[in-house]
Amino acid sequence: MTQPMPQLRDGERLQVAPAPAGAASTWRRRWRAARLWVAIAGLAGLAALYYALAQGADDGRALSPRNPEPAGGQAVARVLEANGVTVRTPEDLDAALADLAASGGNATLLLHDPQAYLDRGQLQDLARASGHTVLVAPGGTELRAFAPGIHPAGVVPDDAASPVEAHCTVPAAAATRTAAAGGKMYRAATGCFGYRTSAGEAYGYAVEGTTTVIGNPDYLANGHVLEADHAPLALRTLGAEPTLVWYQPTIADHVSTGPAASPFELLPSWVSPALGWLMVVGILAICWRARRDGPLVPEPLPVVVPASETAEGRARLYRDAHAVHAAVAALRSASLGRLASHLRLGHGTSADSIVATAARESGLPAQRLRRLYFPDRVATEADLVTWAQELHTVEKEIGIP
Repeated sequence: MTQPMPQLRDGERLQVAPAPAGAASTWRRRWRAARLWVAIAGLAGLAALYYALAQGADDGRALSPRNPEPAGGQAVARVLEANGVTVRTPEDLDAALADLAASGGNATLLLHDPQAYLDRGQLQDLARASGHTVLVAPGGTELRAFAPGIHPAGVVPDDAASPVEAHCTVPAAAATRTAAAGGKMYRAATGCFGYRTSAGEAYGYAVEGTTTVIGNPDYLANGHVLEADHAPLALRTLGAEPTLVWYQPTIADHVSTGPAASPFELLPSWVSPALGWLMVVGILAICWRARRDGPLVPEPLPVVVPASETAEGRARLYRDAHAVHAAVAALRSASLGRLASHLRLGHGTSADSIVATAARESGLPAQRLRRLYFPDRVATEADLVTWAQELHTVEKEIGIP
C-alpha cells in the first residue's frame, strides 16, 4: 500500500525522494514524448507514397511527352505512337546521342530547351548526330548550330491577327491552312505563317535543309493541338521518321565553365588565421568550463515550499524597503479579489462596483467600505497594521472565511 505523504508544517521541507524509474517506465515516457513526431513522419511518408503512385511517370514540364496537362505534349506523343512512331524520351545529352546513333539516321530529333541549358559545343554534337531536327522556339545559339540561315525576329505582337494563313509549300505543312498567332518569329528563305514586320517578312514556322523551326509551342501543346490546323502540322512535322527522339535538356546537362568560386577568396588575408586562433581559444574554453571540480551532490526531490513562506518573504521585503503604499495596494487588491470571488462577480468588475455590491449584499454602510478600501492616508507602518486589521474585520463581517 502506498505510504501517505507526511503533513508539513511551515518552514519544513520534504526530505523523501521518489524511487528511481525503471527501464520500462523510462521507455514508455520517451514513447509518449515522441509518438506525435512518429505519427507526423508516418503521415508524411504515406502522403509521399500516395503522390508517387498517383503521379506515376507523369512529368510537369511544358511540352513533355509524359505531361497530360494542357501545357504538356502527351497527346501528340500518344497519337504518334499509335501510328507506329517510336517516341524516345532521353533524360540527358548522352542518352539523346545514344538514341540518335541507335536509329541509324532514321530519327527525328525534337529539341525543346527554353532555359538554354546546352552550350554551343553540346548543340554541335547534337547537330552532327541528328538528321531531321525540329527546334521548338529556339534561341540564337541553337539556330547557329542547326540552321545558320534562320535568324530570330522577335515575338509575335499581341495584336496580330489570328489565325494566320499558311501560304507555304513546305511538305509537312501542305495540308495545313491556318494556325494560331503567337510565339516567336524567324527570318528564313522558306517559311510558313508569315508576319509583316518593319524589317521584312518573318515566319512562325521556318525550314532550312533538314531543320524545322517551330516558333509557337502551342502547336504541340495538349490544350491547343486541336485548334486551327495544329494537329496535322504537328503530326506531319514530328512523324516524318520511324523514331522520334523527344529531348528536353535539364539543369543536369548544363556544363560549368570553371570551378565554383570559394567565398573565402573574397575575405581579407587575416581572416583565416583569426578563425584558427578563435577555434583554439574556443576549444580551450570548453576544456576549462567542462572540467569537474568534484562529485555531484544529489538533492532530494521534490522540494515543497509552503505558501506562507512566500507571503512572509514578500512582507519582509516591503518592511525593509518601507514600501507602505505598495503594501496597501497589494492588500487592497487581494481583498477585492476575495470579495469578487465571494460575491461571484466577473474578473472584469471594477473596484467601485465590487465595493458597491458588497455594501448592498452585506448591509454595511457603503461610505464605510469606500473609506476603508480607498483610504485617504496610510503613511506609517502603524497605520498599515491598523488598516489591515480593519480590512480583515470587514471581510469577516461580510462572511469571507
